[in-house]
Amino acid sequence: MIYNFARRVAVLCAMAAVMFASHAAAEDGESEKYVFRYKFSPGDVLQWEVVSKIDQMTSKSGQKDNTETRCVSTKNWTVLEVDASGTAVLEYSIRDVDMQCSSSLEKAELKYNSRTDEKPPVQYLDVAELIGKPIAHFTINSQGEIMERSQKAKVAATMQFLETAEENRITIPMPEYAVGVGDGWDYPREIMIPQPNGTVKKVAVRERYTLEKVQNGIATFEFKTYVMTPLYDDKDTEWALRTKIRNGRIQFDMVEGRSISQQYDMKRTAIDVQRIRNGSATYQSRFTEKYLRDGREPAANETAGTSNTISR
Repeated sequence: MIYNFARRVAVLCAMAAVMFASHAAAEDGESEKYVFRYKFSPGDVLQWEVVSKIDQMTSKSGQKDNTETRCVSTKNWTVLEVDASGTAVLEYSIRDVDMQCSSSLEKAELKYNSRTDEKPPVQYLDVAELIGKPIAHFTINSQGEIMERSQKAKVAATMQFLETAEENRITIPMPEYAVGVGDGWDYPREIMIPQPNGTVKKVAVRERYTLEKVQNGIATFEFKTYVMTPLYDDKDTEWALRTKIRNGRIQFDMVEGRSISQQYDMKRTAIDVQRIRNGSATYQSRFTEKYLRDGREPAANETAGTSNTISR
């Protein structure tokens, strides 16, 4: 503990010296620039509290159904190895989970807490079987790019908390070059949307990251996703994208080299899509992630970042 504290103070002092020099350069007309890199050490076990909340209201043929789901989980990254370039192999697992789902139409509620419940409801059996077991391995370089991934466990398609934490936001890609406040960079990717006829539609998106501020060694980035593939009047694909598009903010610890908080919000309304013909639906979600320092217990009532609800 003392060694870690001393190391952090030394790094902060070094950063202060660099920042002082950068401020001096800024006075000469040059803006201050920062290089962001992830840092891993073999044997480290990193943990985040992940909270996912989804509220969906559907209305069809005079019937309304409000479905609410909430999941609080603890995500583990165990660092298996790190090479000289900083590229790391991580093992991903879930330490615990607390899930709830309710439907106003069915007047039913499902609950499962892996810490307190010995026997989960049948709907959550797949989730319960994964707790504490390796789910996947990821090879990630120091810029946060996923070089390789391998699935270690069968993951049910209905496990939205795993999809959110694992597929959509493992790390954010950092630029090769130094950036200043107000600078941004793009990261293209494809989203696969299953179609009713059994095919898969590829939707190209562009993720845009902008450095908003740097304070006390913590950088805050704004994050937005832009759909590049023309969808025209494809309401079904638009609706399917509601769980795949993320807009929000991320905080990154420049000293420790890791994300410490994330928050993404989405709000979308659809009319007459395939699953709700002659009906409508409103979808609203919030995803937050908070780094747990020194292995402390998660605080489920805390939220990460700043509210940033996006309406489309």
